[in-house]
Amino acid sequence: MALGASAATTVLLALTLAVAKLVHREAQRWRGVRSAHYVAAVGELVSRRMLPARPPRAWGEDPLFHQALADYRHLVTGADRDHIGRLAHELGVFEVLLRRVGRHHRLGVRLRALGSLVDLAEERHRNVLRDLARDRNSHVRVNAIRGLARLRDLESIPWILDHASGSQPWEAARSADALVEMGRAALPGICGWIEAQMPSPAASIEVVALAGRVLGLIGDPKAEPTLLAMLAGSRPEWRVAAASALEKAGTSDSIPALFHALEDRAAPVRARVAVALGAMAEPAVARPVSTLLYDQSWWVRQNAATALGQIPGGTDYLLAALHGPDPYAADAALNQLTISGALAGAVDRVLEGTASEQDRRIAALATVPA
Repeated sequence: MALGASAATTVLLALTLAVAKLVHREAQRWRGVRSAHYVAAVGELVSRRMLPARPPRAWGEDPLFHQALADYRHLVTGADRDHIGRLAHELGVFEVLLRRVGRHHRLGVRLRALGSLVDLAEERHRNVLRDLARDRNSHVRVNAIRGLARLRDLESIPWILDHASGSQPWEAARSADALVEMGRAALPGICGWIEAQMPSPAASIEVVALAGRVLGLIGDPKAEPTLLAMLAGSRPEWRVAAASALEKAGTSDSIPALFHALEDRAAPVRARVAVALGAMAEPAVARPVSTLLYDQSWWVRQNAATALGQIPGGTDYLLAALHGPDPYAADAALNQLTISGALAGAVDRVLEGTASEQDRRIAALATVPA
């Protein structure tokens, strides 16, 4: 009898699981149908610059419709983008989103509404996002800061970085990354904050470095003076961030300071300086960078070899290291010539009869034991 009851229970559980899967599949299918319907409807309304006379009330309440509006807003510009804002206003979408981001809703509801609000937000929502950026929940704060960045809220930059200084590392990184969306307009705010923080004993080492990384991601040479100040800073984390950023935001004016930093006491700084100089690809930097082939740090040697592969005339220094007295420098040089394809290319040109003298010197390495 117990065996029969157990079998019946197993069958019931199997049927329950099958029904649950069927219901879930149908729900997902219906979500897909609704999403496709909304995308088509929004596309038609935008292309014709129309506002629906009697839109279904459910549209303004449905997160899938909110997402369709947000997706279209990412794809269009100018008048089409403005029209999506009018659609969101006329259909009551903003009212729904502003209501749902309130603290009395469940976190999942709040975050979903906030995600759509960030994508659709207009200038008049700036203060709402500023309030949400001070929310008790870290995920709400991060998304609100992303919204402020999309609105180019330059006045919030110092507050965002100050807030990041007291946040968990992941939140600080996400907050700093949001500033990249502001682009070049953010440079004065970020540079001013860094310059004010560096002399302070209470400065957040990590967040100043994060802000320097943001300058590199924006990649505007106007940040160069601030980055050079960081490169001369007291903290190795700042010097690493500055050297990394100068790879994208530096000009030839940075070269003297980078040459000086080739002798930095911190190996990570020397390694990043080699990369920055390699990116500048000026023949004059090859000789100074080549000195790092003989560095005690494996990481520094490898970065120096990679940089020399990018600098005109750098291959000569790699070849010299191959036949020099330092086996570690020779290993770094051979590794770079191999992985860059320089060795294989030279061998091919020798076989084709089009090799230069340097090609023949490189091709000879093919017989050197690894």
